[in-house]
Amino acid sequence: MNPGFQTVADDATGWDNAGQIRCEPAWSGYRVVLVGEVDLTLAAEWEPVFVVLADAAPSDVTVDLSAATFIDSSVLGAFVRLHRTVSARAREVTLTGASGPVARTISLAGIDRVIPMVPLRET
Repeated sequence: MNPGFQTVADDATGWDNAGQIRCEPAWSGYRVVLVGEVDLTLAAEWEPVFVVLADAAPSDVTVDLSAATFIDSSVLGAFVRLHRTVSARAREVTLTGASGPVARTISLAGIDRVIPMVPLRET
């Protein structure tokens, strides 16, 4: 399921190296995947994610950051909005796979004190 998400993909990975956001069903609810440099230029790509989650049955959401190389404050804001949206439906958001500068940005902003951050293998 990839409603309304436009991605330019290469044959090997299904992704290009530019920043991208994708939302897809997962065994535990929904998985939001961020790839490459995800910043304010991709702000409009968050709206389809929120539409999918608003139309879906209440579900947990895992944000996979294992392929993200950079996030900015607009992404942190989207995480907060995602947390509010999902927790209002008595479900949970989890961040997974963050490392390097991405993990540091999340930690410095204190987002990891609000949204659990776990290693990729635990989700």
